[in-house]
Amino acid sequence: MKGEEQLSGGPVLEQVLSDPIQEDYGWGLVASPGKDRFWIALSYVGDGPQETPAQWVVSVSNGLNLFKRLFHKPDLQAMEQIQDRVRQILASNSATKMINT
Repeated sequence: MKGEEQLSGGPVLEQVLSDPIQEDYGWGLVASPGKDRFWIALSYVGDGPQETPAQWVVSVSNGLNLFKRLFHKPDLQAMEQIQDRVRQILASNSATKMINT
């Protein structure tokens, strides 16, 4: 998977990525730098692939475990590194237009 290779490559992040998981809203994968687990979600915007151009929301959160999200403070530096790497990958693709909100 090209995106997975781009995410895990480079000097900024040395981490393990899960295989992509299909969800009802799009796709997700788990990034596990060190002991923390972060969820990278890619969500399609709209009613389906018939709308062009396709719009996606990409987000990084500190995992799916509600208990852990409430009672465990994640490594925010690692999370910011993952977010920055995702932004770099998206910005490097000339076919991608980023809309920051």
